[in-house]
Amino acid sequence: MREAGIVTKLAWRNVWRNKRRTILTLLTIVVGCAMIIFMNSLSKGGHDQMIEDAVGLNTGHIQIHEKGFWENQTIDYALKASPEMLRAVTSDKRIAGYSIRVITGGLLSYRENTAGAVIQGIDPGLEMTVSHLHTKILPGGRFLNSRDRTEIVMGEILAKNIGASIGSSIAMISQGFDGSIAAERLTIVGLFRTGNPEYDRTLLVMPLAQARDTFSMSDYVHTITIRLVDSQYMSEVKSTIQAITSPDRVEVMGWDELMPELVQFIVMDDVGAYIFDFILFMVVAFGILNTIQMSVFERTREFGVMLSIGTRPGQVVKMVLMESVFISLLGIALGVTLGYAISYYFKINPIDYSSYAKEIAVWGVNTAIFPADTTLLNIAVTSVLTFVLSFLFSIFPARRASRLKPVEAIRHL
Repeated sequence: MREAGIVTKLAWRNVWRNKRRTILTLLTIVVGCAMIIFMNSLSKGGHDQMIEDAVGLNTGHIQIHEKGFWENQTIDYALKASPEMLRAVTSDKRIAGYSIRVITGGLLSYRENTAGAVIQGIDPGLEMTVSHLHTKILPGGRFLNSRDRTEIVMGEILAKNIGASIGSSIAMISQGFDGSIAAERLTIVGLFRTGNPEYDRTLLVMPLAQARDTFSMSDYVHTITIRLVDSQYMSEVKSTIQAITSPDRVEVMGWDELMPELVQFIVMDDVGAYIFDFILFMVVAFGILNTIQMSVFERTREFGVMLSIGTRPGQVVKMVLMESVFISLLGIALGVTLGYAISYYFKINPIDYSSYAKEIAVWGVNTAIFPADTTLLNIAVTSVLTFVLSFLFSIFPARRASRLKPVEAIRHL
């Protein structure tokens, strides 16, 4: 214990023998740790916001279909929402809301213009607990309510393509669930602009009761869409639902299966973030290596004297490594504090790209607000990796100091 105390005291004093170099090294660690924590927090917050915006727009966290519906997307794949299934959905506290939908394709006609559309029948009350489509209605229009029958809302671009507007009466023709011709005259009461070009160009929303009559659906529906309290419950809730349904007849899909392109974007973005993190970790590690290496080089004569009077090589290694530990721990503590502070600021005041919403929408992204979200895992991984790399990169100069030949080292200028 006495030996360890002496080595620790010497190491602490040696750290501050060249204050300028030590401070510069500390700044390297502090800035590196802070940037890694902040960039990872911004990346996680942005990804979480993208997921929430995507699932909240129309998809939901989980969807239940008849097996084969998602692959074929035709009216023929429908299921009955059994009482057992609905009880499981309504009683689960992890579920914030659910919506029952009828989904099919159809041809719209207004005057001499025609266009294809994705027709979605919804219960307005249930839908508001799952999606925020009702918040995207343009001024002058409204969303559907429980009294509507042939009233509809549609995407702004879809309405523009057929030359229709709010109040226009359009014709719709499609196929019924029983193979009959489904035709209806519908009145536009609202237009929406989601920021997602596909929805704005193809989606038409009508009341569920009318959709069931128009498409002869009876008690059948195409999907039960679920919104969770938190996306972290997705796997658990999926497993719960799968346990009460037949996998041969029903498919339960999470948002990651429903939107693989979003998953791919997040993965690609994460790969870029990992490369950036790796570069910063290397900068920090080589900063420590440079400091310890220069410190050892400047004290070559001192180490020679220590070795000549009986200091063991192992004690020299411990002292040099302890210097690295002191610098690393102090830098990590300050870096974590700074990184968390910056991340917390951008959590309260997220980066706002709303003024560039149109430009961003061209790429199929409707997220304009990017908050930072710091996690304990982010802080722990950054701290541990920084410390481990700093320690490992200090071993080489420490061993070099312990292997000096006393006579040659003492003569070193």
